[in-house]
Amino acid sequence: MYVALSLLVLAFSATDVERAVDAAVAAPLRDRRFSGVVLVEKDHRVLLRKAYGMADRERAIPNTPDTRFMIMSVSKQFTATLILRLAAQKRLGLHDRVSDYLPDWPPEWDAVTIHDLLTHSAGTDIDTTYFWLVQHHPEYWPNPAETPPPYTPRALVSAPGTKFLYSNVGFTLLSRIASAAGGRPFDELMRSEVLCPLGLDNTEPERRAPIAGRARGYRRTEDGFALSEQRTVDIVGAGDLVSTVDDLAKWDRALNDDRFLPQSLRSLMLTPYVTGQYGGVGYGWFFRTDNDGRKLQFHSGDGAGFRAWNYRIPESGLTVIVLSNVGEHDASWVRALVDAIR
Repeated sequence: MYVALSLLVLAFSATDVERAVDAAVAAPLRDRRFSGVVLVEKDHRVLLRKAYGMADRERAIPNTPDTRFMIMSVSKQFTATLILRLAAQKRLGLHDRVSDYLPDWPPEWDAVTIHDLLTHSAGTDIDTTYFWLVQHHPEYWPNPAETPPPYTPRALVSAPGTKFLYSNVGFTLLSRIASAAGGRPFDELMRSEVLCPLGLDNTEPERRAPIAGRARGYRRTEDGFALSEQRTVDIVGAGDLVSTVDDLAKWDRALNDDRFLPQSLRSLMLTPYVTGQYGGVGYGWFFRTDNDGRKLQFHSGDGAGFRAWNYRIPESGLTVIVLSNVGEHDASWVRALVDAIR
């Protein structure tokens, strides 16, 4: 695989890229660890846009380059962007306290700011935060037939802004803050402030029912695949979007000039503030610097039988997007592909 991938470093021809990616996905396809779409782009020029495997195994519908997938936690990039759009409009400040927008916010957590939620460094206990949310807003509880667990106040587990603790519920809180600051429902704001301005016609939130026509999510079994679907009502703003490789490429291009976000806000998004197991942490992005000094900007998604990876290598002008409808946790082959390309 590495021999083929090394071609990308020498010459970015579409033929070389396709040969290299085909080699990289061969084993995951054979081992039932991947089924989806790969896009490779350099300096806004698409080098590869190719589908593999099945979108719907029960109906024998193959994936195509236009297939829509749940992108799970890559959705956080869009929630962070909506917050930045509202900041550009002076509707909120990134260092405003959460309690300014959520009136029932516990006094024990009053020091927590929007910035802390964006960087997964709020310092709140994750389960306790979710229990608080569903007590005050039961629409985020996925099973209405059951009573949500009680909320018991608990002090911060670390000082805000100091310790990385990955938090889906933090981005659901950001969705509520966006709605409070913007004066409209979160989904409406997302469409009007992010999706429509960028022309992301195939990106939309999914709630209690699957969006018609998207790929179905699967998990590997000993001898095949099983459906692995879930509702996203409990991860609004954190993992609820359905999208395509083309729309994600459009989104990445928007980070290269001032038309969508001014440079000052793009710089804030792409700045590491704390360090976690994925590397530096910005607003909806993680960062890694290789030993040779080359930088990688990325985020991934995992859940409901889907995987998603969005990688940017700024020095090379490269974007690599992989969407899969097999919920395989091992992503070493994707990391090897991206590292070899860069």
